[in-house]
Amino acid sequence: MKRFRFGWYGDGGLGEKMISAIVSGRKTATACPAYDPEDSELKENDELQLVDKHGNERGRLVVTLVELRSFGTFDEALAKEEGVTLPELKEKMNFANGRSIRDDEEMRVVHFRVVRPSSSPA
Repeated sequence: MKRFRFGWYGDGGLGEKMISAIVSGRKTATACPAYDPEDSELKENDELQLVDKHGNERGRLVVTLVELRSFGTFDEALAKEEGVTLPELKEKMNFANGRSIRDDEEMRVVHFRVVRPSSSPA
């Protein structure tokens, strides 16, 4: 089973916030630059282990859609699926990537649903 990791050392708690939003159902999508190899093989119906930065399983997810779109096309509907407002989404993307994402950059957006949540580390 593929692992879907959220968080990294030095993330200021962002990973835990995202995991909490996922297991509560407030976050049903995530995005990264399309060139990022980590999740490049994901496809619809893949079952994923939701893991934190320590490698602890925090739940199970199923991918419902994978799409490519430019950063400039991100809108409030996508931000809502990400569990934030559009300005928060853009700020989060820039923080997570350590730079300002250009509007013309192609992004991979993974949509998912929770199959089995677990609100705390195992």
